[in-house]
Amino acid sequence: MTPVVIKGWGLAALAGASLLSAAMSTASAQGTPAGSAASAPVSQAAQAQRPQLSDAQAASATLASQFGDWAPAPLDPSRWTPTFVVAADGSGTHRSVQAALDALPPRAPGASGAARSYILVKAGTYRGPLCVRGKAPFALYGTGDPSAVVLVDGRYNALPKARDAAAQPCIPALGSEIVGTAGSASVAIHGDDVQLARLTIANDAMDGVRGGVGYPPGVSESGGAQAVALMTAGDRIQLEEVRLLGHQDTFYAEARAGARSRVLVRRSEIRGDVDFIFGAASLVIDDSLIVSRAGRRKAGHGGHVLAPSTPAARSEGMLVINSRLLAEPGVAPASISLGRAWDHGVKPGEWRNAPDAPNGRAVIRDSLLGPHLTAWSMSTSRRPFSASGDAANRMAEYRNVALPAAALEAIGEGDGWGAMNGGTVGGSGAALDAIRFIRTRAELDAAIALGDTPKVLAIAARIDLAADAAGKRLGIEDFRDPAFDLDAFARQYDPATWGRKPPDGPLEEARKRSAKRQAAQVVVKLPSRTTIVGVTPDAGFEGGSLMLEKVSQVILRGLRFSDAYDFFPAWDPDDNGHGEWNSEYDTVSLRDATHVWVDHCDFDDGARPDPAEPIVLGQRLQRHDGLLDITRRSDFVTVSWNVFRRHDKTMLIGGGDGHRDDRGHLRVTLHHNLWEQLKERTPRVRYGQVHVFNNLYLATSGGDYPYGYSLGVGIESRLLSEANVWEAAPGLAASRVARLLKGDRVEDRGSWFNGAPLDLAGALRAANPDRTVESSVGWTPPYRAVVDPANEVPARVRAGAGAGRLW
Repeated sequence: MTPVVIKGWGLAALAGASLLSAAMSTASAQGTPAGSAASAPVSQAAQAQRPQLSDAQAASATLASQFGDWAPAPLDPSRWTPTFVVAADGSGTHRSVQAALDALPPRAPGASGAARSYILVKAGTYRGPLCVRGKAPFALYGTGDPSAVVLVDGRYNALPKARDAAAQPCIPALGSEIVGTAGSASVAIHGDDVQLARLTIANDAMDGVRGGVGYPPGVSESGGAQAVALMTAGDRIQLEEVRLLGHQDTFYAEARAGARSRVLVRRSEIRGDVDFIFGAASLVIDDSLIVSRAGRRKAGHGGHVLAPSTPAARSEGMLVINSRLLAEPGVAPASISLGRAWDHGVKPGEWRNAPDAPNGRAVIRDSLLGPHLTAWSMSTSRRPFSASGDAANRMAEYRNVALPAAALEAIGEGDGWGAMNGGTVGGSGAALDAIRFIRTRAELDAAIALGDTPKVLAIAARIDLAADAAGKRLGIEDFRDPAFDLDAFARQYDPATWGRKPPDGPLEEARKRSAKRQAAQVVVKLPSRTTIVGVTPDAGFEGGSLMLEKVSQVILRGLRFSDAYDFFPAWDPDDNGHGEWNSEYDTVSLRDATHVWVDHCDFDDGARPDPAEPIVLGQRLQRHDGLLDITRRSDFVTVSWNVFRRHDKTMLIGGGDGHRDDRGHLRVTLHHNLWEQLKERTPRVRYGQVHVFNNLYLATSGGDYPYGYSLGVGIESRLLSEANVWEAAPGLAASRVARLLKGDRVEDRGSWFNGAPLDLAGALRAANPDRTVESSVGWTPPYRAVVDPANEVPARVRAGAGAGRLW
């Protein structure tokens, strides 16, 4: 596509660079967000406009560039000592918030660096409009969850008033017979150096309206519903852990004529439906949740998030960074525009390009965008959105990530064992605050700390589980106990002198301490009710292991798993009769985990394959265990549309012959997976009822992973194979496909080996003439799986399996 230049930005924009595309109905206003909110169609060309900043341009779209000499530090109310305390029960210095605000000292003319006052508001709901004007610096705060302190009012634009009555203590609006948009503010702050923390500020005027029904007199879908929760008109105003709740026009960040008006909103939440973040201030919203609300408007009416009215001569407008733009359930896909320019005071069709004209500027960057969002919309004066020309808009994006609607899905009906017994829902139904945007290990750990509450983790990076907080990859010396030395270990436990008894003594204890230290870093234990989805091409995990132990309801989709590398494998001198090194880490491990769905993921050993490791104690060091192991009574699992590559012992279903409590569990379905350059265990089954259908196996005879077998028929296993396809290198016979490992039955329906029908049970009998092999497993899948004919499997799996193929 040909870059176009947005006038006033020098902005290279890609016409048609849309993250999400769909038609929508959108609201157009008559002059300002306080005007009509009637639906109007948006042209396809306007919908396609998603201008993207270049890296160089994005370097100037930062908090520092917006705020200049103001570098606001994070707020910490736990360190504040209150000057006043507000408590409705009379236990504080004031019963009302307004009384405490009135008691603040006035701001001295020209004063700077004045001492800050602190107003602590105790838990409760405080109703009535609040006005602050011309006060010395202060902070207004609660001490607990922001929902514990609610400052609320219920006035709206079209609310009648006497012509000589003030609309709001800070907004006289004398001469008007309605309150107006600014006058509807529940809280109005007109002054500088104000801090708000751990509060909820709401306007509930339209809370009772549902589906366009229930509006108060004078209000309709076409206007009058504007109801501001918070209005700011000042400089160096800072909000942290604040909830702003409303519908249309929730947050009004206005600029004062001839003065800087900088506002920071951090780690907060803003909810609304139309133009609910608007104004001309230099506004930065960082690390926050921005929610498009459902329910107030008639079906088919859209909405807008941002509505900047930045003067054309000013470069600092609205900046949304590192945030999540999501929607309440019921908001239709592609029904809400990212925003529109508020051509403040300009009638429809009368906007002209001039230095003093409004031309809203906004950037949304490094944020997660929900499926409800679509492109920028025409301005309130009906100026079509354009990235070029005299009427060019100044709104763009940079490095945002779309959250597909499918990321919130549960497993589909009939999709294997994971769909049975209530199905696998993972974190679906998560509260919006529990839909997290994950790009670092710290963000991952914070999301996991939510525990068993439903949660969706949208992964937008390759997270190195072996890296420290600064991103440095940790190596063996970072985990090694000072008393551990591999060469000394090999000398100590050489079978020629030590024999075949298990290692014991100081060196083995030092190895265990080293392994424990590594495990503490690289093993991530997932809680129940968790969905983890990759939303960028490289999304996933490397250098460690995801552990699903004694949990239920976990979904992993669209992820790349690589290189769960063990620096300190254990030596078992009796394993296989000659001794083996055994790694501790699977890339993903299920132990007593139920209702798990692993879908469209990639698994491999990364750049450190085991065949490159040295031989110690007569055997090659094993650094990687399974790619995906399902053991210890795990149940109701579906593994679908994944790619498994370049590995030795790929997948166990059932961890040991002695695990007799696995009986009645280990019900697992594997379908439409690609298995390539794998030695064995794809899968190896003990005890379970395992359904393997429509998989594609690529068997190679040489290289680092020469083919051993695919299906391991273990003790008391009941493995049903349907319409799988093996494409094997010359010299590999069909008898290699399966191996009897204390099992005695396997069933196949319609599989192929090198283009010919496969008699799986017959191949096993031929390879094991002294064994009885039953060709019926004695069970039928209780779900209605759609099984493709074998001749369609190679093309379907090659086209659809693996990360990056899901959305």
